[in-house]
Amino acid sequence: MTGISTLGQALRQIENIKKQQTTFSDLSTQLATGKKSQNFSGLGTDALATIRSRSSIVSLDSYIGNIGKADTRLKIMLSSIEEFQAQGNNLADGFIGFVQQGTHQLGEIVTYDDPATPFVHEELAVGMTSATPDKELQGLIDLSKNLYGYMTELINSKDGDRYVFGGAETLTPPLNDTGTLDAAVSTLLTSWKNGTITTDQLLADIRDRTATAGNPDALTDSVIGYSAPLSAGNAGRVFVRVDDDSELEYTVHANEDPFRDILVALSFLKSDSFPPVADTYEDGVFPGTPDVEGAPGYTLAQQQESFYTLYNELTQMVSRSLDQIDNIRFDLEGVRVSMNETKEFHVDQKNLFQSIVSGIEDADTNEVALKLNTLQVQLEATFRVTALISQLTLVNFI
Repeated sequence: MTGISTLGQALRQIENIKKQQTTFSDLSTQLATGKKSQNFSGLGTDALATIRSRSSIVSLDSYIGNIGKADTRLKIMLSSIEEFQAQGNNLADGFIGFVQQGTHQLGEIVTYDDPATPFVHEELAVGMTSATPDKELQGLIDLSKNLYGYMTELINSKDGDRYVFGGAETLTPPLNDTGTLDAAVSTLLTSWKNGTITTDQLLADIRDRTATAGNPDALTDSVIGYSAPLSAGNAGRVFVRVDDDSELEYTVHANEDPFRDILVALSFLKSDSFPPVADTYEDGVFPGTPDVEGAPGYTLAQQQESFYTLYNELTQMVSRSLDQIDNIRFDLEGVRVSMNETKEFHVDQKNLFQSIVSGIEDADTNEVALKLNTLQVQLEATFRVTALISQLTLVNFI
C-alpha cells in the first residue's frame, strides 16, 4: 500500500500542538498561582507600571512601619506620664489636706521667761518637747516615701529594652537612684536648720539646676541621679520619619522641669531631716542645745514661718509641674494625631497601588479556567486529527 507524504502537515501540526501545550501550561500556572506571569517580561508594556507601584508600596510599608513603632512608644510614654501625673495629683491632694498651722509634732510647747525681766511674765514659745511628727505630717511623709520609688520607675519606663525618656540614648537608664539626692537633701536641710545657710539660699539650691552660677550646693541633674547624657544636655532628640519629606519629633527627657521638680519635692518631704518643724528640748529646759533642731528661728513662731516657707515652695513646685505635664501630654497627643493622619493617607495610597498591581498582575481565574477547558478540548481534537493524518494511504486519500 502506497503512503501519502504528510510531512509538511505533520510539522505544522506538531508546531501547533507545541504552541497549544505552551499555552496550556501558562494557563495552568495562572490558575494555580492566580498571576498572569511569573516574571515582569510576561506583562508586556504594563511591566513598568507594576514595578513602579511595587516600589511605592515598599516605601509606604516602611513609613507605616516607622509610624507603628513610634506609636507604640508614644502609647508607653503617654501611659507613664499620665500615671506620673496621677500620682503627682495624689501628692497635691496630700498638700491640700495638710493644715499650715502649729508644729505638727507631738509633745508640749517649751516656753522661756527671760530672767532679765523678772517682773514681766513672757512665756515665750521656743520649741517642743518631742520631735515625733503628728499623724498629719507623718502621713505626708509616708505618702512621699511610697510615691518616690514608684515615680522613679515610671521615669525609667521601657519599650522592650529601650528607655522611652532617655532621648536618643535609649539603652541608658535615664535615672539611677544611687542615694546622692537623698544625701544632698539631708545635707541642705541640716545646714539650713543649723544656720549655715539661710532660707533664701536653701530655696535657691532647690531651684537652681546648675552649679556654674556660683551656687555649689545646687541640686544638679547629676546629683539627682540623671544619666550622664541627660545631665550634659546631649542625650539627643527623637524623631520618626513619616514620609519622604517629613519627620515628627516626640522627645520627652526624664530631666525636664516637671519631672525633676516633683522628684526633688518628694525627696525633701520623705527626708528624715525634714521634720521636726520646731526645735526639740526633751527635758523642756531652755536655753540649751536642742536635742533635735527644727527650722531656723529663735521663737516657735519664727521656726514655723521658716518651715512653711519651705513647705510652700515644695507645694508650688508640684502644682506648677502638674500644669507643665499637661502641656507635655498635649504635645505628644498632637504628634500621635499627625502620625495617624499620615498613616491613614499612606494606607489609602498603598491600597491604590495594590489595586494597580492586582489589575496588571492578577489573572481572572474564572476566565483562565474557561480558556483552559476550551484549550483542552482543542488539544484533544488536534491529537485525534494528527493520528488520522498519520494513518492516511492513497486509497484513504482518494
